[in-house]
Amino acid sequence: MIRLSSSLFARPALFVYAGIGITLATTAVTVASLYEMRLDAMAQARVAAQNLVISLQKEIERNLDIYQLAMRDVATSAETPGILRLTPEVRQLVAFGSAANTTELGALFATDATGKLVLDSRSIQPRKLDVSGRDYFQVQRLQENAGLYISAPFLPFAAEPGIPQIALSRRLKDKDGHFAGIVAGTLRLNYFRRLFEDSILGRHDTITLLRTDGTVLMRQPFHEGDIGKSLAVGHSLEPLVRSSHGTYIDIAVLDHIERLYTFRRVGSYPLVVVVGFATDDIFAGWRKRAITVGIVTVILDSLLILLSLMFSRQLRKRLAMERRLKRLAWFDALTGLPNRVQLQREALRMLTNANQHGSTLAVLFIDLDRFKRVNDTQGHAAGDEVLSEIARRLQDQIPTGDVIGRLGGDEFLAVLQDCDVLRAKQVAARILQAVYEPILINSKQDTRITISASIGIALSPHDGEEPGILLRNADLAMYQAKGAGRNQVRFSAPEYERQAKEQLELEVALLRALRGNALNVAYQPKVDAAGVLCGVEALVRWENNGQGIAPDRFITIAEESGLIAEMDAWVMGEACRQLAEWRAEGLNVPNISVNVCAADFKRPDYPGFVSDTLQSHGLVATDLTLEMTERVLFDESVPDIRKSLDAIHDLGIALSIDDFGTGYSSLSYLHRFAVKELKIDKSFVQGIGRDAMAESLAQTLIHIGKILKLTVTAEGVETRAQRDFLGTHGCHLYQGFLFSRPLAARDFARWVRAHRPCTLPGDPDAQATTLGASPD
Repeated sequence: MIRLSSSLFARPALFVYAGIGITLATTAVTVASLYEMRLDAMAQARVAAQNLVISLQKEIERNLDIYQLAMRDVATSAETPGILRLTPEVRQLVAFGSAANTTELGALFATDATGKLVLDSRSIQPRKLDVSGRDYFQVQRLQENAGLYISAPFLPFAAEPGIPQIALSRRLKDKDGHFAGIVAGTLRLNYFRRLFEDSILGRHDTITLLRTDGTVLMRQPFHEGDIGKSLAVGHSLEPLVRSSHGTYIDIAVLDHIERLYTFRRVGSYPLVVVVGFATDDIFAGWRKRAITVGIVTVILDSLLILLSLMFSRQLRKRLAMERRLKRLAWFDALTGLPNRVQLQREALRMLTNANQHGSTLAVLFIDLDRFKRVNDTQGHAAGDEVLSEIARRLQDQIPTGDVIGRLGGDEFLAVLQDCDVLRAKQVAARILQAVYEPILINSKQDTRITISASIGIALSPHDGEEPGILLRNADLAMYQAKGAGRNQVRFSAPEYERQAKEQLELEVALLRALRGNALNVAYQPKVDAAGVLCGVEALVRWENNGQGIAPDRFITIAEESGLIAEMDAWVMGEACRQLAEWRAEGLNVPNISVNVCAADFKRPDYPGFVSDTLQSHGLVATDLTLEMTERVLFDESVPDIRKSLDAIHDLGIALSIDDFGTGYSSLSYLHRFAVKELKIDKSFVQGIGRDAMAESLAQTLIHIGKILKLTVTAEGVETRAQRDFLGTHGCHLYQGFLFSRPLAARDFARWVRAHRPCTLPGDPDAQATTLGASPD
């Protein structure tokens, strides 16, 4: 070693050559790393742009689809013989009855063959406008097969001056197939402006809505002069028109800035949404890092040339930096678990290995139940703390050699190798138990949160032989677990995908039924112990293609699709109208109950809507009771719900807790709100006479009502023994097949006339007229 050192010191050029060699090697590594970082920056920008453009495309397409449905209803009305002979009010209701949710987008109208308005959503008497000079009229007049045409931007005739609009138009035909006018809908471009302004963009980023001929309809940042300009001169228009979606880099025609563009066609419409991220902004952070890394590299290389013995130390620093960068790329920053990308890589590796060895692999999709309420009630910092603790617990339950990672939000994914059904179920059971343990989030106040999880399991090769298919089937199974009451485990099955498809079809059918007034309301009487009618509950019913759909099913669909508030509003209007009609016929119906949900109370105008509905039918506040589940009270941390509940109570409208005992059952909420009625769920009532626990629970609920001085109503009463037991313990009111099934309005009127206040048949004090319908 001494001889070697002396030899080296005798030839100092070797150190220079070694330093140069090391410098070249480290420079190459640095350049490669920077290049990879540059590619990563572009890839992340591409993913962000694609996510944004998909979100905008879906939102625009959904609203245009709704607008098209309304236009079709107007077209049907306009082509119906004799429509113009109806009274203006009836004609308006027929033509624009389904257009209630389109008013914020613009106005709908129909014209005759000369361009004059014959139907107008803004006026019962159509405005005296002539649109024959508009391009959307001329195209339909001249082109028999123009289909849906979207016009170039234009200014309206008088209203809303200075706000550009576009119009959607379709051709109307007479009975001989000749041109008879158009049906059209104006669409305010401010709608797109507000939609685009809600997106988070960089200083030079853009969002553009184009017609497929290159005409600019809206652009963010907004410049009035850009509206109506044509981008047909740009060489990038052709791929926009030719493809349904794509990504490219180009220099903008309008401001000459180079951007990464991602575009998507808006469904079948001749519209394209384009999101552009400036490449300068994309690489801004990378450039800063590149300059920093470059300076460090120069310094290090200089030192390496002079001090080659320090090379190993500098190399270790560089390797550590690369490991940190790799960890940021493949692992979740909050929990330290593998992220979605790393999970996909690991799942593919493990699945390939399982296929080669003929073994079974399990995918567990884990979703926390009602995690949103943790963020809403405790704050996002507490939510992050909960996620970190859940991640730690999940890691403890996953065997060595298997993988657990975070997909995002409150979703986790576990991949278990050499795993059969029994082992997968055992692991899932341990996970449910571990997650359900209380989590301490504030040691000073000893605040603990209990949360549950729903798990869906898919097994290869039975449920799929590709990671994406297994993940989708596990996701479907997870939703089945949530639908079964949460804190459950469900295995994937082919019928889950079929059920998901049926769910979507039912959602579309429900929307049509709601907009087409195809729903019905049934009425079930509420009586006291003496058989006196004390009220009636309005229950929504739906028949789809001649088949009755269970209320629990389509109400769940309405809640998930956001239609529940609109459906509840329709039921309330129909119930109040019917109560007023019965009273006009001389029927003494004391009160009507209507079911409501949390979404109703989140509407800022809901108390005013309820009050207006009562007044419009000549009713007062005491004529109406709003029935809500315990879930609404639990969600009262949302300020809008609390405000609405207080306002409704101030109006004098009674509040009732439906299905009491099956939800959260927090007595503190009953104490804090002015609830007047508790309804015992039928699951407790039906166990009376054969289940001591059900009897004890029913008796306890009645006792709670007595303590809080609330009216207690039992649902699902089918036998005299049930009624007698409930009456003995102090139940006030009853509903169920023993008295009557839910009835149509006419049948309920006959029931009221036939059943005067008295006791049930068989009672010692029975009168001449008896009350109580046979359960069948």
